[in-house]
Amino acid sequence: MSNEHSNAIRSLTPELEKRIQRNPLLHIDTFIIPSPYIRDSSIEKDYSHSYVWIEEGEILGYILVYSDKANLNFNIYKLVTSPFGRGRGIGTLFIEHLAQNIPENATVYLYIWEKQTDTLEFFQNKGFNLGETTVYRNLVYYHLYAGSQEIGFGKNAYEGNPQLLNEEIGKTRHDARKTIRLLSSMVDMLTIENCGKIIEDINRETTTLINILNAFRDTMSSIHEVNLKDLLLERIVPYIEASSVRCRLNIALDSASPIVLGYYVNFGRALVNIVSNALEAIAETDGKGLIEIEMVDDDDEALVLTITDNGIGMSGDMLEKNEHGYPAFVGNTTKNRQEGEGLGSIQIYSTFGPENIRVESEPGKGSVWTLRFQKPIKGIDKWYVKLERRFNEFKKLTESSRIGHETSRTEVITYIWQLRKMEIFLFDLILQFSKYHNIRSIYRIVLSFFMGRINEQNLRSEFDNFRCDNEQLKHMFLDITLEIKQRLDHLNERVDIDKFKGALFKSYGQALENVMIFTIDPESGSFLVTDRKLAEHLDFAAYLGKQKEQLVRGEFIGDMNNHNQPIFLGVWSIVSDEDLRDKLKMMQRAARRLLGMGVHRDKKLSFYQTTYVQHSADIDSDITTTFGEFTKLSEQELWRFTCETTDEDMLGFMLYQD
Repeated sequence: MSNEHSNAIRSLTPELEKRIQRNPLLHIDTFIIPSPYIRDSSIEKDYSHSYVWIEEGEILGYILVYSDKANLNFNIYKLVTSPFGRGRGIGTLFIEHLAQNIPENATVYLYIWEKQTDTLEFFQNKGFNLGETTVYRNLVYYHLYAGSQEIGFGKNAYEGNPQLLNEEIGKTRHDARKTIRLLSSMVDMLTIENCGKIIEDINRETTTLINILNAFRDTMSSIHEVNLKDLLLERIVPYIEASSVRCRLNIALDSASPIVLGYYVNFGRALVNIVSNALEAIAETDGKGLIEIEMVDDDDEALVLTITDNGIGMSGDMLEKNEHGYPAFVGNTTKNRQEGEGLGSIQIYSTFGPENIRVESEPGKGSVWTLRFQKPIKGIDKWYVKLERRFNEFKKLTESSRIGHETSRTEVITYIWQLRKMEIFLFDLILQFSKYHNIRSIYRIVLSFFMGRINEQNLRSEFDNFRCDNEQLKHMFLDITLEIKQRLDHLNERVDIDKFKGALFKSYGQALENVMIFTIDPESGSFLVTDRKLAEHLDFAAYLGKQKEQLVRGEFIGDMNNHNQPIFLGVWSIVSDEDLRDKLKMMQRAARRLLGMGVHRDKKLSFYQTTYVQHSADIDSDITTTFGEFTKLSEQELWRFTCETTDEDMLGFMLYQD
């Protein structure tokens, strides 16, 4: 860890904890977390192993840890990052810092809701193992744990290391190109006389290429689709048939969809380990061997694979499980009269997880392995996994918080930031309908509903005509739209909106990857904001009750407290010197409004080129200033932000007019 990061991390103190409680940006995540005492009622809050991340006096994140008196078990109860600290690896650095400052034989554990698949992947990539599940408030949680020495050595060793990642990509490309060149040469050599041998060689090299690419995919990502049927037929069946052990194979693959989520290469190795142990167990018997493989659908979300052999079997004591769900034979050889480390069984359990494995065995009668695999939702991809997790956060876990006249300012601001999280999620949802619809038309319908121009019945009528490839997205879309409208109405009814315009505006900065546009009334400070892909500035004018020439349009991206990322301001048209002077003064009033909303005086301010160029002078879009400087200028000093227009600018206007 660099000195810069070490200086940012400080141990939690009661005083810092009070600051965290007063900071609404550290309370907008709404996941219900099981009680820290769910596993051990004797653990206590551990200030020395809980940390905060402070930059320039601002708390950007914290990790809250509980530990037992022996300092051997540490529970990560909360790991929170401010919206403006995300994407910087703060969570990873917290975990690594914790691992470096606890005893070598200590264990770190936490609980994660089963629907948080991307969060689950994050911790597994940090070296955490998957344990048993628990139910809390009718929700299922995974128990994850790791030894202090395991943390940081997860499945994805390339995360946060672009140089290592680029090297791996380069190696994969090199190996793949070599195989492709060889395949091309084989095709050129193909004749009637040698076709049998060449085809066999091409099949072999094609398999090599597929394995190279599958290995690369497994290295880069822990969630992707694996065709289990193909894996069994291409790797497991040939392995059994090539064995020297006398064995009959019965296989029944009765599944409507053999696609599961996981690692292709790791799945293949683990299944080979299972059948290899089965063949060795059969070899120790006197009779002819039998291996049966059956694959069936358990339900819409899972697939069950059963591997049965009639080998020598295992005794009951070898099947007894420890507190983590691992049978005694894991890590120990099951071969008669031999000593070993049982590495094959370790690999099997680390690949599938103990909660997805059931082993039944009896001496002299063989063994049965039952494996449960997670199926992907139809058309699953990482974007859908994240959308589903975010949707579940809002619909299943958001507490039905309500605000009133007596609610504290911190709680109201938290409510506003949560509302904006929902709205930003809705923006991302609308983009998923772009295949069949003009997304700007969809947003106009949503905006009309939010602004009270159409009612719920009208919205549902329009909604019935929407099309997309995943019906679940339609349900998410309608549910979250209705929830946002309900919360907007509740907010407007219970608080004085004018007192919270700063939070209402700055909270859009959570959309760190979205370019946000806004239109603002410089007189009243009223504004509307959305993702630039969904609307034009002019779409907001009708709802602000002014003509566009009386409004200022703007744009920003990300954290308002990042002074180097400018906010842009501009106007629609300029027709004369007098009009230019009036528009500059109007933008200055808009900038003052934004300062009143909490934008820092050192925040950079840039300018749009005017939309309709009708005059010989325009606002200079090449000049950048700060809000503090721009708002102090006299009327005469504002003139330095102008420039002469060009013939091309005027031509652009004329073409637009035509």
